Amino acid sequence: MNRTAARRAGAAMAALGLTCGSILAIAAPARADEIRDHEWPLAFLNLAAANQISTGAGVTVGLLDSGVMGQRADLTGQVTTGPDFAGGIEQPGQTGWGEHGTCMASIIAGHGRGGGDGMLGAAPGAHLLSIRVIRDDDAPDIGGATTSATPISDGIRYAVDHGARVISMSLGGSDAGGASDSTPEADAIRYALDHNVVVVVAAGNSGDKGNAIQFPGAERGVITVAAVDSSARHAGFSTTSWDVSVAAPGVNLPCDAADSDDEYELGDGTSQATAYAAGIAALLVSENHNLSPAQVRDILEQTARDKPAGGRDDQNGFGIVDPVAALKAAASVKGASETPGAGSGTVAAHFGYGPTEVVAEPVGSFGSMPRAIVGGVLLLIAALVIGIQILRRSRHRAAEAIAAQFADPLAAPVVPMAPGWPQVIQPPIAQPPPPEPPSWPPPPGG
Repeated sequence: MNRTAARRAGAAMAALGLTCGSILAIAAPARADEIRDHEWPLAFLNLAAANQISTGAGVTVGLLDSGVMGQRADLTGQVTTGPDFAGGIEQPGQTGWGEHGTCMASIIAGHGRGGGDGMLGAAPGAHLLSIRVIRDDDAPDIGGATTSATPISDGIRYAVDHGARVISMSLGGSDAGGASDSTPEADAIRYALDHNVVVVVAAGNSGDKGNAIQFPGAERGVITVAAVDSSARHAGFSTTSWDVSVAAPGVNLPCDAADSDDEYELGDGTSQATAYAAGIAALLVSENHNLSPAQVRDILEQTARDKPAGGRDDQNGFGIVDPVAALKAAASVKGASETPGAGSGTVAAHFGYGPTEVVAEPVGSFGSMPRAIVGGVLLLIAALVIGIQILRRSRHRAAEAIAAQFADPLAAPVVPMAPGWPQVIQPPIAQPPPPEPPSWPPPPGG
């Protein structure tokens, strides 16, 4: 996210007001063996220890951005190029193509050049699927029409359908229509979550401009990332919002330049913070392939360090991502589906459009409505059991009576009835006395 300039990525994106960028001031040419000295997040996040546990191997990160120059020395073999939904007259290698995206790619999955040289990302073993959905700030046709009417939603769906387990979007913006749950972007994010894909989005760079709500960072289900500096302080440009989940490094950061292996760029933004968080999400998924998007979000939030007073605030969310603590937690978590349900664990009190009530409760704890439902079910089961017992006893008594009737032909007939119905007991039927046997010889006068 560019904190110095907001840009439109074409007419289709303008409907949602999406902007993107990073203040990438070209630094003096830096040698590859110098860049690690400027990568303060390596020590700040203890990424060396995290990469001993996981490098992100086996995980594809869908990077929706301005394109990636995959032939950069720090990215060789890491990048697959997907479709270009942004379009425009610029081409790879030209101004306005891949500047922002290449920077983000190196932060997520840069593998360096061996011997401690070059740019090292958070998940150097992860693979990148580059999908171009925006144009760089300096593109000659920055306001022109895009190839796709809805480039971001198309990019999300393409990433999901082509094997991405994490999607990183260092982009966003504010627009009156963005709050609708029926936008193409909102639908595409739900599609990603339904397919077990983690979605990481920038909180925005409107902190010094009024903290406008940013989309898609305000969409339900995404991990929204704020920026901090090397002293763990909230960056003044980072959007303050109830949507913020966690924070990550986003000030004075180096990254790969798009046009040269001999230069790096320095910049600030929640774009860089998002790239670091997306790389760490890839580490978690690589460590435990069964994690759901909600579990990845919860792990990052619960294991975050430098937690604000009260556990959360709208500047840094639940705190600064801690990849080592998150990886240790992820290793012991059993995978779960995205279907909401009762269960133990901490639930974020703020997510999506604002404060929400806790929806997951400890096992064995029920609210008044669930208790009423469960009580009714138990009463119904008890009634059925009692009814069956009465029916069995009635049938048993009837069978005994019928048997007795066979034993005593003079007993009243018995007809089995439904349980609880009054039984009419008939008195024994009077039987005529047997006739007197004829006398023989017959009496006189016969």
